[in-house]
Amino acid sequence: MKIGGFGKIKDYLPIAEAGYDFAELDVPEIADLSGEALDELQKSIKTGVPIQIGSRLLPVAEPLFFEEGFKPESLEPYLEEACGKTARLGIRTLILGNGKARWIRTASERPKEEAFIEALRLMARKAEENHQELILEPLGPKYSNYINTVVQAVQLIEKVKINNLFTMADLRHMVAAGEPFQDLQTYLPYIHHIHMDYPLSYPERNYPSVRDGYDYRVFLDSLERAGYDGTLTIEADIPENWHKACRQVMEVLEK
Repeated sequence: MKIGGFGKIKDYLPIAEAGYDFAELDVPEIADLSGEALDELQKSIKTGVPIQIGSRLLPVAEPLFFEEGFKPESLEPYLEEACGKTARLGIRTLILGNGKARWIRTASERPKEEAFIEALRLMARKAEENHQELILEPLGPKYSNYINTVVQAVQLIEKVKINNLFTMADLRHMVAAGEPFQDLQTYLPYIHHIHMDYPLSYPERNYPSVRDGYDYRVFLDSLERAGYDGTLTIEADIPENWHKACRQVMEVLEK
């Protein structure tokens, strides 16, 4: 399994130097780069430490997909730029988290799910044009009220019916939604990425620690039994000391 660090563009070199296998960076920040700035970031990528994952695909922090008048095609210009620029950096996986964007204000909005499905198809197609995959991230109930579990994500993926759309599992959100870790084994073919942090704090996202009182073994053992051998990002708040944070994580994983 490859272990990644999560941050912004400014955090890439500290992530690489701390000893992580890859970096997971913010997509909207990359999409906003000028051509010259993108070239500079591309030159800074260290051999063996790729920017492998792009998080928070859309620059949206308010309800969108289920709003009156939403048209999936309105996303196309941004997706063209975001997918093209991230692909230039070698990013092959894009994560649609954006919990507020998919927030459903009232029960009457749920019939509008078809617009969200069409938006997923558009996002997946744009990713595929750039040899990327799209991941629909389940988010716990404090972050979104639509697609809270791996099971729900898989059910929607089966409706979308497009080959490069997958889901992921996040320890924090599985715990918050009360989702059994057995689902990691049941839905392994759909799971293409993992997030982990200390799952019991909110809104803080602390780094896992052998001294925080949480038993990470249950989650990690479930991943091992499932045969998962992909990418795992420590998706936590930006640490003051990347080397110390990385050592702290590795201590948890080793134990």
